[in-house]
Amino acid sequence: MRRIRFHLYWSLAFLLFQGCGWWEAGLPDHILARIDDEEITVDEFNRELKELVSPPGKGESPSTLRELKEAYLDQMIERKILAREARRLGLRVSAEELTRALLEIKKDYPGEGFGEKLSLTGMSLEEWKARLEEKLLAEKMVRSSHPFEGEIDEKTTRDFYETHRSLFELPQKVRARQIVVTDGSEAIQILKRLKKGENFEKLAKEKSLGPEKIQGGDLGYFSQGERPPEFDPIFSLEVGAVSEVIQSPYGYHIFKLEEKKEPREIPFEEARKSILKRLEGEKKEEAYQRWFKSLQEKTKVRVNRKWLAS
Repeated sequence: MRRIRFHLYWSLAFLLFQGCGWWEAGLPDHILARIDDEEITVDEFNRELKELVSPPGKGESPSTLRELKEAYLDQMIERKILAREARRLGLRVSAEELTRALLEIKKDYPGEGFGEKLSLTGMSLEEWKARLEEKLLAEKMVRSSHPFEGEIDEKTTRDFYETHRSLFELPQKVRARQIVVTDGSEAIQILKRLKKGENFEKLAKEKSLGPEKIQGGDLGYFSQGERPPEFDPIFSLEVGAVSEVIQSPYGYHIFKLEEKKEPREIPFEEARKSILKRLEGEKKEEAYQRWFKSLQEKTKVRVNRKWLAS
């Protein structure tokens, strides 16, 4: 399943549509949905679904496949409602914006990969570009539809901090380096060289098989539980100390503890900015839901339930 970019709020569509009683029958067999006077054909839906899951339904249970179809159809319907509203308000996607988006997507498909993917879906390039333009237009509509112009006051911010203290408790973190090899005897020889005073970073670049060897074996910062259990002995080392050889399913490791950060609680003043950003995001989402619900109520949507059940 390839990575698909969905807007943050689109996941709400399924519940909203169900609540509006849009799941009606009475459409021709080849029409899956009708949004006012705009139609989504079964062929159009299948071509889009092929891009999401290829081949659609392989290895899926009937109930899971139906849920997948319903969820994706909801997103298609919301996309079309948003794009229609954007066009009504005069919003447009420029040729330059479309080209930039297309080039960005093509990066995921080196060589002839994009053309091959397109042929598997049965979509022409023009059809695919038209759908991309519709997606970009819908995203523009979302960004401009629900500005939050209020302010989060100090009391609300502090109340959030007091009732979510666990979010601001940082565990102990360490920064360490490693040398990992596949042979135990080689690991023992490397450890002997380290104990004689050779530079850990230099030996990591020369001997280690891990991808972090380029940085001299630097693993960055992590807390206990974020790495496999074989890494736990690092937390009992003194800063600057080197571990014994430790075997794991990945090979034979030697660790060096570079730095240790003790657990601490982030004070309110330090956390204030991130709390404001979070609370503003929640207010924006609430504003979007109210705005989109009012837009839904003005739109007549019918869905071919018989086809979805097949």
